[in-house]
Amino acid sequence: MMILVTGGAASGKSEYAERLLLQLGQGKKKTYLATMQRDGKEAEARIARHKELRAGKGLETVECPVSIARVIQECHPAVLLECLSNLTANEMFCGTETNNTTGEEVFTIQHEVAQKITEEILRLSEQVEILVIVTNEVFSDGLPYAGESLEYIRELGRINRLLAQKADSVVEVVYGIPLWHKGLLNFER
Repeated sequence: MMILVTGGAASGKSEYAERLLLQLGQGKKKTYLATMQRDGKEAEARIARHKELRAGKGLETVECPVSIARVIQECHPAVLLECLSNLTANEMFCGTETNNTTGEEVFTIQHEVAQKITEEILRLSEQVEILVIVTNEVFSDGLPYAGESLEYIRELGRINRLLAQKADSVVEVVYGIPLWHKGLLNFER
């Protein structure tokens, strides 16, 4: 079973996805597949806070900021992938170089990111019983974007569409309220 959970920033999607996994995965070993990069004090503090929030819930953390395929065998039958937005950014902007002329960081954009990520997640979904995926709604803020930001939004949109087509259920969390767009689980809200 694959469930895609989406929503805007601070919508409650992560909390909802975790509750969903804990209820559906009762009695099963669970993996929290963390995609955040460890790249500085702010990230380390956020990771520590997230681990503290998950403490005692029976979730084993596997850190995987890129290439989900390399950790599939480490995953238990019930998996929470948090989050697709980080994974996409990490895959697209896999490293930085410094432009010697301006001193600015130049990001290397990988092509065909949507296909790679989608294939790896579908392989993961075939290996586990329950896969809950958290992703962000970054498409409707009405702001104009260009360059790498626009390409990132497009790639994440492609991945979300591809996974939504394959998912058993798709739920959007708005202000903490789950709105089921595809499939409907008898899940106590």
